[in-house]
Amino acid sequence: MIMNIAKFSGLLSSILLLSCAGGLGQAGGGGGGSAGISSQCRGGFGASASARKLSAFVNASADFAAGADDIARTLESACSDMGRELGIPASQMAASGDTPAVKAACDAVAAKIQSEMTDLRATGELRVTIVSEPPRCEVSVDAYASCAAECEVDYDPGQVEMQCDGGEMRGGCSAECTGSCSVEASASCSGTCEGTCSGSCNGSCNGTCEGECSATNAQGQCTGTCSAGCQGSCEGGCDGTCEGSCVVEASGSCEGECRGGCSVEFQEPSCTGTVRAPSVSADCEASCDAQLDARAECTAGHTEVTIEGNVGADAEERLGRLRQALSNGLPRILSVGAKLERLQRSGQTLVNRAGDVPGAVNNLGLTAVSCATQSVAALGDAFGSVSVSVNVSVSVSASASAGAG
Repeated sequence: MIMNIAKFSGLLSSILLLSCAGGLGQAGGGGGGSAGISSQCRGGFGASASARKLSAFVNASADFAAGADDIARTLESACSDMGRELGIPASQMAASGDTPAVKAACDAVAAKIQSEMTDLRATGELRVTIVSEPPRCEVSVDAYASCAAECEVDYDPGQVEMQCDGGEMRGGCSAECTGSCSVEASASCSGTCEGTCSGSCNGSCNGTCEGECSATNAQGQCTGTCSAGCQGSCEGGCDGTCEGSCVVEASGSCEGECRGGCSVEFQEPSCTGTVRAPSVSADCEASCDAQLDARAECTAGHTEVTIEGNVGADAEERLGRLRQALSNGLPRILSVGAKLERLQRSGQTLVNRAGDVPGAVNNLGLTAVSCATQSVAALGDAFGSVSVSVNVSVSVSASASAGAG
């Protein structure tokens, strides 16, 4: 994506607001975190269907809340690192009063970036270009199967073929791989180079081209052949060195990561979409989705920041600090945003089913009812924070884009 300074400063502020609303802003485990659920609730409640579903719900609520807390800590760390690179004194990023640490750090960084953007824009004609690969999130298929087996009385993992909706299965394949095969590369690549191609890109370079690019999209991103140095993905072959992953069409065995299908069971399979286990009830599906999305591994995509234009000599150091802060911090923040999208989707489903939980487990005793009540409260606090943060981010991003010149 490419944006002018006004657009980028507004968008970054909205992304940083992911950390600043509700329970997500509580440092060190606030906002309905797993600390709000007694440790005795993490055990089993019996072997009956209702007991197993309650256990899955409690575990999902605790993991969901812990995931929200982890996001807050990650955002605080990213903002603090960016602040140091921008030269913000630690005292200006420190929490005070009722202001949580993550909000203090991110507010200071957002204000500093807006100030720097405004001042630098006044010193010369600048163009900020940001090309980012989307973050990639994966969930463990085996962990999902384990959750389903613990929740569903009649579930038999050996008799159910797991599905991956909205994404693809990935993992090791000891037999025939169908789809594509990805291997770590540090050589030429005849397929798609995901990462950096140091030589010419024979096919389409989707990202930043350091040489001449034959075609660009509306955002200025290279979408054609690149004479040298493609960062992002190079389809159709990289004549130079591919640093990253080389993805080729599968033709039998795959020594790396098989993407698509395997003639035998995948080894350590993951899903880049949503795992589905046929015959699992809606209650168990909701719990397992929320639990696994909270545990999802999200890898930041490569982000390239370029700032073109002329500034005075006295502004060069500030320009360098700004470029460094954006290049190092933005991928981490975007990665958090990708996980928040998953949490909002699965968390909403779990919240929708939470209202009936305490009453449905009365036959399991007072401890079970207490644990159910604690879990509902913790889940509500954590999801409320996620939902408010995402909604604020979308709203501010839209208004910033509409008002930018």
